[in-house]
Amino acid sequence: MKQLSYITILSFIILTSACIRNSKNPGREYMPDMVHSTAYEAGSVNPIFKDGKTNQLPPKGSVAQGKYIYPYDNTIEGYEASVANKNPFTFTKDEVDNQGQHLYKINCAICHGDKGDGQGHLVEIGKFPPPPTYLSGVLLTLPEGKRYHTVMYGKGLMGSYASQLDHRERWLVLEYVKTLQGDAGASAPATDSTSTAAK
Repeated sequence: MKQLSYITILSFIILTSACIRNSKNPGREYMPDMVHSTAYEAGSVNPIFKDGKTNQLPPKGSVAQGKYIYPYDNTIEGYEASVANKNPFTFTKDEVDNQGQHLYKINCAICHGDKGDGQGHLVEIGKFPPPPTYLSGVLLTLPEGKRYHTVMYGKGLMGSYASQLDHRERWLVLEYVKTLQGDAGASAPATDSTSTAAK
């Protein structure tokens, strides 16, 4: 009986001492693996891998789940072949007028202007020359696959928007551009001049 009371008192002391925490007495760690992770921190040195890094690139040829793989190369041949690329999405008017317009204003309007006339803010303050207008000329009749290719890789002074817009968002912005073109696009002659095409 006396031994049982000693065990009880000792257990009480051990348990309560683990709960007393301050800067001088952090308490006891009975399960240190739960406090200190045995896993390597992201960005830390790692002796397990040959390059000594914890963060590793994905295996060559692997594709992230839900990732769209664009089938055309960033070459003149790829640009010409992209004419076969068609919009796989069916957007509602509400999606185009709201989300499409929002994405356009964030990513495109600063150069292309709110109306698509090539008179965006950066053009107005003299930082860039005006891009081609959507409302006439080559861009009015440019096939949608080539428009997508331009958003994907960039063209002329325009850089790629592949990292800013995902697959669906690119098509959504291009659908919104069609609304900016309105009747002008519908009445324009169907030509496929590609010499100066750019978004």
